[in-house]
Amino acid sequence: MRLSTASLGLLVIGACLLICLELSWISEGSIRKTEEINKDSLSEQARGYYELYENIWKDLKYFPVPESTEDEEAEVSFENSWLFERTYGGLYGHEGTDLMPSVEKSGYYPVVSMTDGVVEKVGWLEKGGWRIGIRSIHDVYFYYAHLSSYAEDFREGDVIEAGQLLGYMGDTGYGKEEGTTGQFPVHLHVGIYVRNEEIPELAVNPYWFLKYLEQYKLKWSFS
Repeated sequence: MRLSTASLGLLVIGACLLICLELSWISEGSIRKTEEINKDSLSEQARGYYELYENIWKDLKYFPVPESTEDEEAEVSFENSWLFERTYGGLYGHEGTDLMPSVEKSGYYPVVSMTDGVVEKVGWLEKGGWRIGIRSIHDVYFYYAHLSSYAEDFREGDVIEAGQLLGYMGDTGYGKEEGTTGQFPVHLHVGIYVRNEEIPELAVNPYWFLKYLEQYKLKWSFS
């Protein structure tokens, strides 16, 4: 039996529709599979970042500026200045929290380590002035900048205990020449950085960690 031209045309159209439907099913299945893979990948990344943040909490022990046993007016304040604009050496975001003293006197406020760890960096840094960086037990880098001086002659690799005196709050930095001061008010800049195999250095907002540590201040005799 021979098919009419109209019937043949309908068969061709039907066959094309079936092929399109099959391609659509294959495509949808591929998209679903890709979405599942992407979801698994994102979940894995989220777990990784969660663990990095958990490591910070595990390390924290003391607020970095102790409470004076004699001077009730010697307090510090800080705000959430995360990624606020900074312009020295180019435009960039503020990767840290600044602790501002009520008594603006360089070398007056002691600065202690928030964690146990090991000295990873110490010495002069153009932006940070006299600074010290402590790598904690859980591989978190705690950065203390703009010190007026160090408590002792720290060297890279020195073991540090939580609450140990690191130095004194100052206004050093923003200068290529070692010892540059007076470019900004006295304060302590605190930075926190985490890392993994994909990211060698990731800045984390210290503000909420410092808010938590306010209840864990050491008592200190200011001089």
